[in-house]
Amino acid sequence: MAGRISAGEKLPFFRYDTPYSAQNRLRDLLIQQAPLVLVFMNNFGHPVTRVFAQRYVRTYGQLQSGGMAMVVRSRADKLAGSIREDTLPFPLMCDADGVLYKLLDIPLRPNGLTSYSLEAWQILSEAKRRGYRPAKNAMVQLPLTLVLDGDGTVLFCHYGTSLTDLPANCGMMQQLLEDLDLTPEDDRDVTIYAGSDGVPSIPSIREYGSPELEKTAVLGLFDDAYSDA
Repeated sequence: MAGRISAGEKLPFFRYDTPYSAQNRLRDLLIQQAPLVLVFMNNFGHPVTRVFAQRYVRTYGQLQSGGMAMVVRSRADKLAGSIREDTLPFPLMCDADGVLYKLLDIPLRPNGLTSYSLEAWQILSEAKRRGYRPAKNAMVQLPLTLVLDGDGTVLFCHYGTSLTDLPANCGMMQQLLEDLDLTPEDDRDVTIYAGSDGVPSIPSIREYGSPELEKTAVLGLFDDAYSDA
């Protein structure tokens, strides 16, 4: 399989690294947590990724009918010094070389207004005020949201058209599962998004366009991520 994935297709089972463990199996995660909301974002040092990770941590208790995981274009070993197994309540899958991103044809865009929503612009403006400086001519990874059942079948798929075009928090993930009739509460109209007007193994070789980790340490995610920049 290569190219954009669609609902009804199966995502190949793969192994993934996190900052605190290596060669984990997607198959095992699905057994434990399906239906699984899987969100693909930029590297973990990107301000939008950090803001959404913060929201997911704070609202994780609202996701009661399944699980979630975040995929980032970051090196597991580079994050290992800051992210312990108990730091995040969900798996942080590290795909520095973008193996899955390429497999699923998740778009890259120039780091500019064509990739921004109003919310993304506000997040980046605040990050720059605190010292964040993106690399010149950098490309940014647009998001992808999948919902997978226990055998890897895609129940829902959305390729984001801006950096913030994905579920804004875990409450909206729960609403998405309800809207897909994956929970007992299936009769409500929901707003899935907010803020937007074969088996691969994931290698980890380099960070993808992020600032230095010590300037965006995970502890800063919940405090002032750029105060030391």
